[in-house]
Amino acid sequence: MKLLPQIARGDLHALELLYEQQKTKVYRLVLSMTGDSYLAEDITQETFLRVQEKAWAYHDDISETAWIVTIARNMTYDILRRRSREIVNGEAISPDAFVSLDTDEQSNLMFLDLIKDLSQPEKEIICLRILANLPWHEIGQIIGQSADTSRKRYARSLKKLYSRLQP
Repeated sequence: MKLLPQIARGDLHALELLYEQQKTKVYRLVLSMTGDSYLAEDITQETFLRVQEKAWAYHDDISETAWIVTIARNMTYDILRRRSREIVNGEAISPDAFVSLDTDEQSNLMFLDLIKDLSQPEKEIICLRILANLPWHEIGQIIGQSADTSRKRYARSLKKLYSRLQP
């Protein structure tokens, strides 16, 4: 069911439903890009405020998920550009802090640690496929490439990741 047209008409219940459906995908993608759980939470919230503001501009030529992920991705890049002098990924987390986190947060941090040495485009393609679970044609639309090119880029990124994991 398409919720963005309802949101464009001011339906806050539709916004709440969309938020519940999409928040985890958006959060995990943003977290993978920033490495900062607090910043990822802020950007996730801001993404859905922007979705509410811009719902009128949505067109059916892309899925709602891909449209929302594109907004989150662009907002994240804007914020990271503004914070380019700050360390976003470099802050270590103490073992005590790690133990106090819930299972989802621990999984997110382990995933971030796993992909930390990949380039930003490699991280992005892996996160769009694994965390957001988007189909290839939508990933292609988001990053401005064909579905086939996206699939190949993903395969190369995974191969690079696997080679780094081998002893």
